[in-house]
Amino acid sequence: MSEQLNPEGTPVVVGPVAIRTFGLTGEVEVHLAGSSGMRGEEQATPDLLESLARAGMAEQLSVVVSHHSELTPSAGTRAAGGADDIVLEVPAPGEDNGQVLLYAAEDGSLSWHLPDDIAPTDVPTRGGERRSYRIPRTVVPAVGPVDTGHRGLLGAVGTKVLKVLVFPLVDPLLGRVGDFFASRWEDRHRLNRVRWMGPDDYSRPTPVSFGPGDWSRLGEGRALLLVHGTFSTAHGAFGSLPPEAMTALHAAYGGRVAAFDHHSVSASPAENVALFSSLVPTGVQLELDLVTHSRGGLVGRELAALETVRVHGIVQVAAPNGGTVLADREHLSDLLGRLTNIVQFIPDNGVTDTLGLILAVVKQVAVSAVGGLDGITCMEPRGTYLESLNARPAVPAALFAIAADYEPPSGSPLGRIVRDGATDLVFRTDDNDLVVPTTGCFDVPGAPGFPVGSRLVLDSGRGIEHCSFFRDEEVVEHLLRWLPSP
Repeated sequence: MSEQLNPEGTPVVVGPVAIRTFGLTGEVEVHLAGSSGMRGEEQATPDLLESLARAGMAEQLSVVVSHHSELTPSAGTRAAGGADDIVLEVPAPGEDNGQVLLYAAEDGSLSWHLPDDIAPTDVPTRGGERRSYRIPRTVVPAVGPVDTGHRGLLGAVGTKVLKVLVFPLVDPLLGRVGDFFASRWEDRHRLNRVRWMGPDDYSRPTPVSFGPGDWSRLGEGRALLLVHGTFSTAHGAFGSLPPEAMTALHAAYGGRVAAFDHHSVSASPAENVALFSSLVPTGVQLELDLVTHSRGGLVGRELAALETVRVHGIVQVAAPNGGTVLADREHLSDLLGRLTNIVQFIPDNGVTDTLGLILAVVKQVAVSAVGGLDGITCMEPRGTYLESLNARPAVPAALFAIAADYEPPSGSPLGRIVRDGATDLVFRTDDNDLVVPTTGCFDVPGAPGFPVGSRLVLDSGRGIEHCSFFRDEEVVEHLLRWLPSP
C-alpha cells in the first residue's frame, strides 16, 4: 500500500518509517524484510544479494519512492547535505547490530549513507531508539542519452530505493566489527603470494602460488612483476589486458611474467613489500620490471628501494603518487560509493569478489572504526606516509607514467554520481580518473624523481576511468614500447 508524499516537509508515516520530502511529490511504499513487495519493487540482482549474504548484511526494510517530481529547484546536489534533503527515520537495528543505508537513485547509481543523528559507536548500547538518514532529493533522469547496457545492482530504474541494511556487530568468523575488521576479512579471503600470469590463466584466479622452483625460474633473467591496486587482485586488475599483449610480454621476458597478490586495504605499501621480501628464498636474485595499477604504484616505489631486488623500470598506471582526497577519513563514504558504482557499471570488474571487501570496509566505517585501513589511509594527500615517501631520494629505476582525465558521458549514471553540474563533488575542478587526480600520477612538486618525463596522459574524450586502462589500445601500445625497460 502506498502513501502520498507531503511536499511541505510534514512527516509521512508508513508502518515503522517516517519520511519528510521538502518540495517533492509522489508516492512512497515501505517493504519489510522477507515481504514479496521488497523483491518485486527493488529487483536486487543476484550479485548484490550474494555479496550481502556473504557479508552477513540483511535487509531490514526498503523504502521505494515513485511517480515523483520536484516542485522547486533542488537546493542540494547529488550528495546529501542540502536543506531540502529527504529525511528518513527508521527503527534502530536492535541490540548488538549495526545499520547502514544503501540508496539507489532513479538511474541505478548507488551511494552509502550513515545515520546523521547518532554516533555509530553508540549503536551497540542504544538499540531501542530510531535512526535518521539524509538522502539527496534531486530527481535524476532514469534513462540518459548513454545506455551502459548493464543493469544496476538494485535494478530500480525510475524510482528511488532506500535500502536499510543491518549486520551483527560480532561476525561468527571474523569477530567484532571495529578496528582491523577489514584486515581480518583480507586474512580470510585474500592471499599474500606471488603467482604466474600465463597467457592462458592471467585473467582467472589460480590456487597455485610460487614454490621454490618458481622463484628459481623467475630469477633466471629479467622478469615482469604486475602489482595490483586497492580492493583488487592480480587477475582483477590485469585481466582486461588483451591476450595478444600478454603473449607479447611473455615472449619479451622469456615467460617470466608474475604478479604479487597482497592485502591492499589493511596493510601499508611498506608492509606489503616487507612481506614480498620475506617470500623470496635465500639465494634468489631478482631483476624486475614492474607494471603497477593504482595504489600498486606506491608498492612499486617501495619495492624499487629494496637493496635485495634490482628494479630496472616501473610503469605506473593511475598511481596516487600525490595521494587522493578520497582516502581522507571524511571522504571514505565517497570512496566506497564510487568503487561500488565502478563495480556495477564497468563490466570488466568482478562484482561479488570486489563487493565483499567493499562491504567489509562499509561495516567498519559504519561503526566509526578506521583503525587497520592503512592500505587506504596511506593515500591521504597530507598524510604522514606520502609525506615521508615523497621526501626520499628518487628510486633507482626508470619511471613511466600513464594517467587519465575521465569525463563521464553525458547522461550516464557515473556522471551523475560524481558531478554537481560541471564540478566534481570531491575533486572540484581538478582533472581525475574518478579515483586519483590526473596530475598527481606523474608530478609531485618537490618530490625527487618527479615529474615523470616518459608519460601518457589520456584526455577526457577517451572515456578511460580508473579501472579500465588496460583495455585501451594506446595504453597497451605504450606498455609494449616501454617494456622491457632499458
